[in-house]
Amino acid sequence: MSSSWRRPGLACLAAALITCVAPTAATTPPAYADEGERHRHQVFRISSPEITESSSLFVSTAHPGLVYTMNDSGDTPTVYVLRRGTGSLVGRTTLAGVSSVDIEALAGGEEGSLVVADIGDNEAERDGISAYRLPQPQPGRHFVAADGVRLEYVDGPRDAEAALYDARTGRLYVVSKEFAGASVYVTAPNVFGRSKTMLRPIAKAPAIATDATLLPGGERAVIRTYAGAVIYRFPSFERVGAMDLPRTEQGESIAAPPSGRVVWVGTEGERSPVIAVRLPRPTPSAQPPPPSPTASTTPPSDGDAVDARDRFRGTAEIVLAGSVVGLLVVTALLVIVLLRRRRPG
Repeated sequence: MSSSWRRPGLACLAAALITCVAPTAATTPPAYADEGERHRHQVFRISSPEITESSSLFVSTAHPGLVYTMNDSGDTPTVYVLRRGTGSLVGRTTLAGVSSVDIEALAGGEEGSLVVADIGDNEAERDGISAYRLPQPQPGRHFVAADGVRLEYVDGPRDAEAALYDARTGRLYVVSKEFAGASVYVTAPNVFGRSKTMLRPIAKAPAIATDATLLPGGERAVIRTYAGAVIYRFPSFERVGAMDLPRTEQGESIAAPPSGRVVWVGTEGERSPVIAVRLPRPTPSAQPPPPSPTASTTPPSDGDAVDARDRFRGTAEIVLAGSVVGLLVVTALLVIVLLRRRRPG
């Protein structure tokens, strides 16, 4: 994630406020029920000094025991290969002939593909973004020629840090990173058989999404934010649940190991930890009960509550940032006034 989004202090303060004021679950149980802090543990730390801005994570489906990550803007288009048990760096695979701008996401398929998504755009000014597909790397130093495609949003440029790839249809999904109006966008099928294609919105997304992953089997997707995650049916993107995530300095990544029982979440920084979080337990039925004839409103789902929390966090960050800027302006004006008064007449 680039510098214009580096506000971990504001994010953490807003997340704390969210925890205090967010509504509790209503009478309708969510499709997933959060099982709490006891089902979390550190899997490994990313030990290489070359990896200081890990903004993406993918667990290999082709080579057991390997995990992939990439630095975001400022690095070469290099996929770093990590040993799952230790977090040690065991390989580097660089995309030959690619000039990257802001790589923010990794995705892939169970057939052994890895997709590198160069989709970061903090100022929402890129005319087009790019994605590349290659075989999931093995240990060692490699340079590979990847299939590439140029992508454009039908409704104009926007920032994004999350992507999903459905190898069964060849569609790429990109989740915009916005305070309000965030969306899931999708390409045409067999996207890597094209040189250029459009991204069209198909569903709402949580505010300030920083990564996404498909769960094993490809029937569920999880989109994460700085403090939480929302679970969806895939590819309909019908919300079926939500979960809190551990508080980290700057929560950036999420990945799904093959067990299907947990997700792994990561953060930027030197020696950043990767933490396993138990997925919420599915309830016997994901279908909500029929509405009461006397009810005037529908109780919010767990996913709606998380969306409200995300919107609150976004608003809180804006208010806090505005307050800081206002304070700096007032301080500067006071200094100018004092200096003028001290000048000899």
